[in-house]
Amino acid sequence: MKKKLIMTTLFVVLIAMTAGQLVAGFSYQVDFTSRYIWRGFDLNPNKKPAIQPSVTYAFGDSGFAVTAWGSISFEDKAATELDFILNYDFKTNGDYTLSAGIANYGWYFGGDFDWENNTSQEAYVTLGFPKFFLSPKVTAYYDFGNGDGFYFLLETGHTLELSEKLKADLYANLGYNAGQWLPDWVDTGFSDLVIGASVPLKMGKVTVSPFVNYSFALLDLPFFEDHFWFGFSLIF
Repeated sequence: MKKKLIMTTLFVVLIAMTAGQLVAGFSYQVDFTSRYIWRGFDLNPNKKPAIQPSVTYAFGDSGFAVTAWGSISFEDKAATELDFILNYDFKTNGDYTLSAGIANYGWYFGGDFDWENNTSQEAYVTLGFPKFFLSPKVTAYYDFGNGDGFYFLLETGHTLELSEKLKADLYANLGYNAGQWLPDWVDTGFSDLVIGASVPLKMGKVTVSPFVNYSFALLDLPFFEDHFWFGFSLIF
């Protein structure tokens, strides 16, 4: 099954490379974050910081893009992560946006790596309404690997114009965990609420964006708790 998945993904990437030759290009981002909080989980345990670089290549106007994303932990090699994501943006009339993709999550650096236990695969579909109030966006994720379950995310945001050259991006995200990466005995339900803000600052060809986030734990679990984290992004 997993070999077929890899071959299918590579085949789609080759199609995208052939189709998108007009406005193809790279984009880069590096996040320096005090915590690695993901869907309510602390993935770099004991409140440790991480550096999270990513590179995306968009295949012109084909709608396809591939991203390599990593999280580097300096104290726990097993927590260092490298993911590969294939995304497709559907052409729409602008009243809504629609995208879909597939991701491979990998933890390759902790020693004794094997594909079955140290990777997981996830498919997702995102529907957004950029012209609506707070620009809501809903994503359904299904992990068909070790995560084995659904996770639904509602994202909202609003930009405040602080001055002619300064703005603040405010956002709130609500997650519903339907069993993904949870023990079998845990009831499904709303799992985490994140509120945050970032202030993008253009400096030549680089955008520096400080951010601050707070996550409320909505599941009553011993390993789920509220989290506060902060950092900044460099966007090229």
